[in-house]
Amino acid sequence: RHCLFVCSLSSQMRMVFSIQDRYPVIREGLRARGWVERCMVYSKRRVRRHQSSRNRTGSNDAVYSGRDDDNSNDTEKEKDADRLHNVMSRLVWNEMVYFYWTNRRKAINTKNLHKEQITNYFSKAGNLTTKTGLCLNLRKLHWFDSADPDTFFPRCYRLAAPDERHAFIDDYRRTACTSLLKYIVEKDQDVQGERISHTIQAVKGTTFSHISVYYSVQRKKERERSDFLQSLEHSDIDTNLETQQTPAQEWAEFLDSYYLVVHGGAEIESSDYLVSHCKAMLQRMKIVNPQLEIEGIHNIWIIKPGAKSRGRGIKCANRLDQILDLVEGDPKLIKENKWVVQKYLERPFLIHDTKFDVRQWFLGTDWNPLTVWFYKKCYLRFSTEPYTLDSMDSSVHLCNNSIQKRLRPLVQQHRSIPADNMWSVDQFKTFLCTKDWEAQWDTVVVPGMKRALIYALQTAQDLIESRKNTFKLYGADFMLGTMGIHDTLYFTLHSLHSFHLNNI
Repeated sequence: RHCLFVCSLSSQMRMVFSIQDRYPVIREGLRARGWVERCMVYSKRRVRRHQSSRNRTGSNDAVYSGRDDDNSNDTEKEKDADRLHNVMSRLVWNEMVYFYWTNRRKAINTKNLHKEQITNYFSKAGNLTTKTGLCLNLRKLHWFDSADPDTFFPRCYRLAAPDERHAFIDDYRRTACTSLLKYIVEKDQDVQGERISHTIQAVKGTTFSHISVYYSVQRKKERERSDFLQSLEHSDIDTNLETQQTPAQEWAEFLDSYYLVVHGGAEIESSDYLVSHCKAMLQRMKIVNPQLEIEGIHNIWIIKPGAKSRGRGIKCANRLDQILDLVEGDPKLIKENKWVVQKYLERPFLIHDTKFDVRQWFLGTDWNPLTVWFYKKCYLRFSTEPYTLDSMDSSVHLCNNSIQKRLRPLVQQHRSIPADNMWSVDQFKTFLCTKDWEAQWDTVVVPGMKRALIYALQTAQDLIESRKNTFKLYGADFMLGTMGIHDTLYFTLHSLHSFHLNNI
């Protein structure tokens, strides 16, 4: 009788909901407010797939309701409550669902919904949330704002697109030139006080003369950097592009020398003229290249499957042949144009010598007009191992909780970093106070994150299907650049794919 009364009242009040898969916090929150769940029905094919997965993992999840089944630790009271909700679900079976919570695009057809039905999923949101979509859309920012996407989103290419693949190869080569300039300047600074002259050393049994290495390195970097600077400064308009092409063999020889110097340990004999010339070139580059500081000297790029989440399939590499081999190893992703390669931030702001990112949630409720709610609270996610560029392992370079929670540190972490590798924003603010940067969070970082999000949303606004009574929860990952708390340089944007309980 109580169930009939509650179900009748919920129907009259339009308080019937359906949730796909496991979202215990959402489910319990709705129930506490008087909502009644109508369990979602899945196709037979999906049921068989779910049962197969459940048999492999030992999961006790209910197939149709998606809620947590009882286990040995459940109390009788909890079991009775679960049975009660199952009964009420059957009683509202023929009622209209007024609130859908789903995490899959094909779970419901939004075009068939009535205007009073609420859902948490916008159609065609992949234009915003996938790495390929973000890569393409931010290139159109100049149509919406005068801001330069290179100031907050590192250079990005789709390797399956032939023209972008060639553009990436050119970018990698130019970045190698810049990296060598930095290497020479920084090497000179390291030894200046000790008056140690650099000499060419044997690397892996091979000895290089000063003349051959200097000629290969100096001529290549000077010519390519000059040509690139002219293009950035728009002073190459009357130049014949055909005469500027560098033979592939020359590039291969240069990259071999670059690898031996920067990665292999070979050294170039220093001279005052060489160092001053490199410094002058870098000064010119700094004016026209806002990403100069994040490039570092190792030419590391991060390779990502364009439509996956939670860090799956992401790799870091610093050699051109390695990057191209990684991509060509998965023909399916190449066919679907899904591979994305992005310049890696080699000099991030670290906490206790450990890399971290900032996970910021925001809620989109309308695309016309664009309406977004920025959460006041966020949190930090740390990598498992201390930061180093000597290793390309994901335990060092990725901060995704889905990856790090399965890893155990080989080196003792700083005592301030907890076992779950996460900080609240309040803990981060306390850390900033110890560096006399307490004001920077509210005056620099938060405004920078908001601006970056608005730019990304503006470029995707016309591509996503707008619908009233629809909302979506999005997560954005931010990294701070080499100048620490003073610059928000890097961000990636993801849709909501998991919603698990955390300590924060």
